[in-house]
Amino acid sequence: MNASALPKSLRFALVLGAAGLCGACSSVESIMPTMAPSTWNGATTTRNATRNAGPTAESDKVVTLPMSAEDLDCPSVDVQDGAASYRVGGADNASVRYQFDIAQTARECDPQGSNFSLKVGVSGHLLIGPAGSPGAFNAPLRITVTRDADQKPAYSKVYKLEVNTAGAAQAPFEFVSDPIVLPMTRTELADDYTITVAFGNDQAAKVAPPKKRHPAKPSDAH
Repeated sequence: MNASALPKSLRFALVLGAAGLCGACSSVESIMPTMAPSTWNGATTTRNATRNAGPTAESDKVVTLPMSAEDLDCPSVDVQDGAASYRVGGADNASVRYQFDIAQTARECDPQGSNFSLKVGVSGHLLIGPAGSPGAFNAPLRITVTRDADQKPAYSKVYKLEVNTAGAAQAPFEFVSDPIVLPMTRTELADDYTITVAFGNDQAAKVAPPKKRHPAKPSDAH
């Protein structure tokens, strides 16, 4: 039996299952090639620099600022539990009009002096359900950046995704946020911030993201 012979509600369920297989994927290059890291012309500063011979005091050492995106440990993007999809219609497949699904996420961090610029990318699909018809639809996508130190939002905004299936039963979407500028006190940004994406409104964003666990870094001691 070919796919066209299947009931519309069953075909929709099969498409949903296939879309869910990519939920764990993450690649900046494959999702949004325009998010390739850019370079920042950094600088070095000295504190109480001296040319006198003898031991160098801790306060006299050269402080090197990050020079490019590769110097930063950019936080990964978490998809909030239960908020990877945005469905309009009934609870059962037969009554669904349309549904947005997140398939992949990406992020990019660039140093800017004592701050860093963050871009967040999300890609996925808009699927037309058995009770719907092809057309243009929108969904609210929230991006939240949480400070790990106090679990408070450093940034939170709802963006409006707009997708047109152009007569088809489904259509892909790609979204990249405007630059988000946040304070930077060290290059290990993944230890300071958590990035969360979710479909929904303000209420959905009130669910605290899970605390990240980072693998121990190898010691520099010999």
